Amino acid sequence: MPSILIVDDDEGMTETLADIFAARRYDVATAVNGESAVARVSDDRFDVVLMDVKMPGIDGVDALLAMKRRTPDLKVIMMTAFTQDDRVARALDAKAVAVLPKPLDLECVLRLVGRVTGARA
Repeated sequence: MPSILIVDDDEGMTETLADIFAARRYDVATAVNGESAVARVSDDRFDVVLMDVKMPGIDGVDALLAMKRRTPDLKVIMMTAFTQDDRVARALDAKAVAVLPKPLDLECVLRLVGRVTGARA
């Protein structure tokens, strides 16, 4: 069963995505900020991380950089409502798989996560 960590400070978004991926037989974990996401990746192995860019405290890009230092081959997909933000370029420079615009195209997210994990989403 593929594993996914979903990270967003919007708990409604996190819960919705967690429910969708759990229904598709993913092992789902969640985090509501960058700090807890980095800690989760330090403690557990995930096939993919789906993470918001803009969060209070450690933002998604800084969390991505910290995760990549510990696990360079970790697959991270970023999502953001601010597509013109310089953080998008930083995320791509840090080897994010993709930066998806919000509101999310759910079918696109499912296909991309499925492709990254090798699972049918």
